[in-house]
Amino acid sequence: MSKPAALFINKHHYSHFSRGGAHILPVTEVDIHLVTRYRAHGGLDGFADHPLPHVAVCETEDFDRWRDLCSWTLRHHPIDRVIAVHERAVLLAAEMRSTFSLPGMDYETAVRFRDKLRMKEVIREAGAAALPAFAALDRPTDLDRVDWSTGRKVIKSRWGLAAKDLYMVDSLDQARAVVAGLDLSGSHYEIEEFVKGRIYHCDSVVVDGEIRFASVGTYLTDPAGYSPGGVFGTVLVDDPDLLRRIRAMNASVLAALGLKDGTTHLELFRTDSDELVFCEVAGRPPGGVIPPVIQWQYGFNIVETQIRLDAGLPVTLGTGPATGTCGFIAFYPGGGEARGVDPGRFADLGVVEHIEHHGAGNGRGGVRHSTDFLDSYVLRAPDEATLMAGIAGIQNEYWR
Repeated sequence: MSKPAALFINKHHYSHFSRGGAHILPVTEVDIHLVTRYRAHGGLDGFADHPLPHVAVCETEDFDRWRDLCSWTLRHHPIDRVIAVHERAVLLAAEMRSTFSLPGMDYETAVRFRDKLRMKEVIREAGAAALPAFAALDRPTDLDRVDWSTGRKVIKSRWGLAAKDLYMVDSLDQARAVVAGLDLSGSHYEIEEFVKGRIYHCDSVVVDGEIRFASVGTYLTDPAGYSPGGVFGTVLVDDPDLLRRIRAMNASVLAALGLKDGTTHLELFRTDSDELVFCEVAGRPPGGVIPPVIQWQYGFNIVETQIRLDAGLPVTLGTGPATGTCGFIAFYPGGGEARGVDPGRFADLGVVEHIEHHGAGNGRGGVRHSTDFLDSYVLRAPDEATLMAGIAGIQNEYWR
C-alpha cells in the first residue's frame, strides 16, 4: 500500500530539521513534497544528507509565486495533508487546506492565530484573559482616538513576528512621527497599551482539542529589546501556583481561538501587581532555542510534533518532566570578538548543548530580529539558582 502524501511548505533552513544526527521529517511514513526557498537562502542546506524525491524551490519573499507553486503541487499530486512550522508559512498552509478541502488548521482559525488584532478581539469576546487596551491603526487619525493620558503605547504589525515592526511611543506626537514612516494601507498595524512586567511564554501541544502538554518559561530579557552585543534566553518555571495560573490562561485562550490539533507559543506579561496580561499567541512551535530546552527537559522535539500532527501521524510526548530545570542563553552579534566558552567548561557550567548559528546579523554588526543569535548554550541544572549561576558564568566568559 502506498504511503500518504503531504505538502511541506517551508521557510526554514533545511538543516533546521536535523538534530543530533537524525532527521525529524517522517519520510518512512509520509511521501513529502517540499516547497522551500532557494539554496542561496538555506532552503536546501544539508539536503544531500537527507534527500527527498519531490522538491520545488522559489523566492518565498514573492508570496504570489510561493502560493502559485503550492497550488500547482496540490493540483498535480494526490496529496492528503499540508505541513508548516514557520510562522510565515502557517497562514499559506491553512489557505491551501481550506482551498483544497484538506484536514488540519483551516484559514479562518489560522487568521485568529496570525492577526494580532483579530486574535485579541476573539479573546476579549470570550473573556478568556486580561488584555491591554488595543485598537486598529489603519489611518493617522486613528491616533486621535487613543487615550494618551494612560502613558506609553506600542505600535506593531498585526502580522509581524520575532519582535520586528514594533515601536514604543510615549506621546501622540511621537506616534504621529512613527506613523508618518509607515504604510498603513491594508490593515497591517495596531496600537495597544504598553504593559510593564516580566514576559513569560507557554508552549503547548494540542491533540483533538485537548492540551496534552504545556511548558512555561520566562525570558531573561525582553524579546523586543534585541540589539548588537546583547543577550537573550529563557529559563523554565517551576513555581506550582504560577504554573497553574499561566496554564489556565493558556487553556482559556486556546479554547477561544479554536485550535484542534497543533502546537502553540503564547506570550504574556506578569505585572508588578502579579496580574497576568495576555500579549499574543502563535499557532506553531516556539522558535529560537526553546525547542531544544523542551527536548532536554521533557524528552521530545516539539517541532517534530507539529510536523507529525500536520501529517496526521500519532505523536509521543516523552516520559514526563525530568528532575531539575533547564534554560538557555544566546548572544547577538555586534558585541566585539566572541571568544565563546571552552567546551572543557561545559560540565562545570551545566551546558548540555552548544548551537552555532550561521549567518547571524546583517553583515555589519546589526541584529535583524529577536532570534538572530550568534551562539546559544542550553543548560540543565538541579535547581534554578544553579542554572542562573551557570548562565552568569557563560555570559562572563563569552566575549573577549
